[in-house]
Amino acid sequence: MEYILETHKNFDILFIQEPPWSFICSILSSSNEDGESVGAPNHPNWITFLRSPNDGNDNPHVISYINIRLSHMRRHF
Repeated sequence: MEYILETHKNFDILFIQEPPWSFICSILSSSNEDGESVGAPNHPNWITFLRSPNDGNDNPHVISYINIRLSHMRRHF
């Protein structure tokens, strides 16, 4: 994923079907004493959009990446 995101900086939006999911680390959680897992592939040049999983076996099937150069087009309410 990192290679794809790094080499496709000239694109505005990328949709990745069936992205790779792996456990990276856990963060503190008020609802789970073991913590919540963190694992969505991120990159500093891309804003990530994905559906929040309901549990550990409910990973999204598509992840969207928006190039940060488009962030100036974001509307502030």
